[in-house]
Amino acid sequence: MLNPNPAERIDKVQLITAYCYNNNLMLRDDHNKRFVLESLAFLVNAERIWLYGYVLLENQFHAMWQQRPPWDERNVRQTMLRFTARRIKYNLRATNEDELEHFRSRLPDRKYQFWDKESVRVTISSLDAASRIMENMHVAPVEMGLCREQQAYPYSSAWFYGSGEPVAGLPVPVITHYQKAFGQYNELESPAILLAPYCLPSRGTVVERKSGRRSGKSPFG
Repeated sequence: MLNPNPAERIDKVQLITAYCYNNNLMLRDDHNKRFVLESLAFLVNAERIWLYGYVLLENQFHAMWQQRPPWDERNVRQTMLRFTARRIKYNLRATNEDELEHFRSRLPDRKYQFWDKESVRVTISSLDAASRIMENMHVAPVEMGLCREQQAYPYSSAWFYGSGEPVAGLPVPVITHYQKAFGQYNELESPAILLAPYCLPSRGTVVERKSGRRSGKSPFG
């Protein structure tokens, strides 16, 4: 049975970010998004992580998690990226081999590359920072024009924090409320999304969100 109560180790709460290789819009394909969700679900079910939230965009994905013992000192992120890369490669080989050529690597140790080597892992040190980051993840699809409302986007954890329901048919991973990682979650409180005027750029610094329409492909930088 899954343990719903993570250890209160705030030095272990992390934001995991992975970028598609060469800024490819690989995750525009729903099949590829599904592979990422399946991988997150596996990590939760195998008791390797507590998953607090996630969002899948067209050229990147973000997940807030805490690795569980004895996996807390291992590179779970890299294992996940290798798994999803294999699934995407085998699917393209079977369905669209011409598209597979867009992922041919220039590196000598691999034939294809799906994820950028500059994938980021950031430690989240406070509940306040976690709240800002979670809201940024959930509002990102709206700011990018992928949906009109946060909870309407099927490839994020906004449904959970908005007291909604996940989309039927998707391999939705089990989510633990992120406040539990900081020992401040009250079961009687509504898990409504916490709003804050901040943005998390891709290189891991929390800065104030600027007003007006955001330029670029992602509000995360």
